[in-house]
Formats: sequence, C-alpha cells, structure tokens
Amino acid sequence: MKRLSVFFLTFFLGTGCLLNAQIFNTSSTLKPGDFSLGFEPSVYINGATDFNLFLHGGAGLTHNIDFGMKLAVMGNNVYLGGDVEFALGKRFSLSAGAHNWGNFGLDGTALLTFPLVKPVQLYTGLDADLVFAGDMEFPLWIPLGLQIGLNKNIVFIFESEICVTSVGSHFLGGGLNFFL
Repeated sequence: MKRLSVFFLTFFLGTGCLLNAQIFNTSSTLKPGDFSLGFEPSVYINGATDFNLFLHGGAGLTHNIDFGMKLAVMGNNVYLGGDVEFALGKRFSLSAGAHNWGNFGLDGTALLTFPLVKPVQLYTGLDADLVFAGDMEFPLWIPLGLQIGLNKNIVFIFESEICVTSVGSHFLGGGLNFFL
C-alpha cells in the first residue's frame, strides 16, 4: 500500500504534461513495481545564473521499461514533464517524452553507462529537445553524470549537461535519489 500511495502522489504531481530535461539517472531502468523519488538542486548557466529545485519520480512499468516525471518548483517558470525509458542492453537506453517550461517541448535521450568502481557509475550520451516556441528550437546537450551508491536504496547523482547548440543553457545539478 505504501508503494502504491507514493506512486499515485508522484503521478498526480506530474500529469499536467510529460517531461525530460535533466537526466538524473543512468541507463538502467526500474524493475516492475519499483519506484524512485529524488530531489536535485540545479543551476543553469546562460549568461545569467538561474536556480531550480527538481523533484523526480519514477515507476518501473515492465522489464526494461520505466516512466519518469520531473517537476521544478523554483525559478521563473514551473517545469513539468515525463518520459518513458527503454533499456536496450545492460549499459544503453533510449527515452522519449515531453515537457512544459513556458513552452511545450518533445524530448529524446540516448544514454551509455560505464561502471567505474563499485558503487560508482559514469553516464553520458545525447539529450535533445524540440521546443515549440514561436520558431521551433532544437537544443542539444551532452550529459555527463556520476552516480554514487550510498547504500542499497539511496544514490547521489552529480550531473552536468553541456549545451552544444546556440539555443539552450549549460546545466549543473546534484542530489539524492531514493529507491522504494
């Protein structure tokens, strides 16, 4: 019952729109019936500096498929979104989703994860958005993240996203993710 309550709380916080902005996970997916909750203070670097606090939630749907949600609760605009992630092997995943952050956008991410020393993993890939903001924009990032297992149910994640297009911002964030 506890897991079901956490899932529905997380689901109703994020159903206004779907998402993907910051990755905040490796290429692994949650097992069916498992849930995650996380928080991630972050900063965007775009000539000025903007701060946000992201709340993350996830649920394992089936073997190698999970659903994630994000909500940013600080900053000038509310960020709300979700994605579906598909694990395609032990160290590679693809995800697709949508978000609303002042403008509606579609998201796509490809991730590779490299185990370093137990319990540390490095992940990278490509993160792209298609933003419908008057003129369509196509920001593209290279995420670089480090996940450190603190125990069986808690990980610390430090992440940066390097913007490689003229639209978009660089990003730095870090926080905790709890697995339920």
